[in-house]
Amino acid sequence: MTPSAWPSGPDGDPPARKRRGWIVAALVAVVLAGAATAWWMQRPPTTGAAVIAHAVAPDDSTARAPSGVRVRVRVLNASGTRGLARRAALELRDRGFDVVDYDSERGNGRRTSLIVVHTAHTDWGDRLRRGLGAGSIESAPDSLRFVDLTVYIGRDWHPSTEALRP
Repeated sequence: MTPSAWPSGPDGDPPARKRRGWIVAALVAVVLAGAATAWWMQRPPTTGAAVIAHAVAPDDSTARAPSGVRVRVRVLNASGTRGLARRAALELRDRGFDVVDYDSERGNGRRTSLIVVHTAHTDWGDRLRRGLGAGSIESAPDSLRFVDLTVYIGRDWHPSTEALRP
């Protein structure tokens, strides 16, 4: 069949060619809609509970370890909820603290988090408390400790809503 013998629509295009054009246009629209949806879903939240979960802004310099200083931290999960010590360790490392150990503490779960300062740097304990967004600070000087701060994660601490790393 020659092109002049094809049945044509009102504008002279063959129906099969018109159909192909509509199919291509529909596929492009679906791909664009999928890309827009993926972009929309990956945006950080701007309101709601996810933003309120962490009261400290990630760029708050007082919620980070002092620059140029190694602050050694031990994290103990005292909440009774599995996995919180690891999650707290990851968040503190992101804030510049050197988490040298994390583990679970046996016994009944603590209601509130506790930060124990073993050196004379009580400001480090305050920085860590601001980074976690929870906890009270106690001073227990111990020159033989390998760590500067010990954190007992209680049930009052809630991990950030950021996606977990592997």
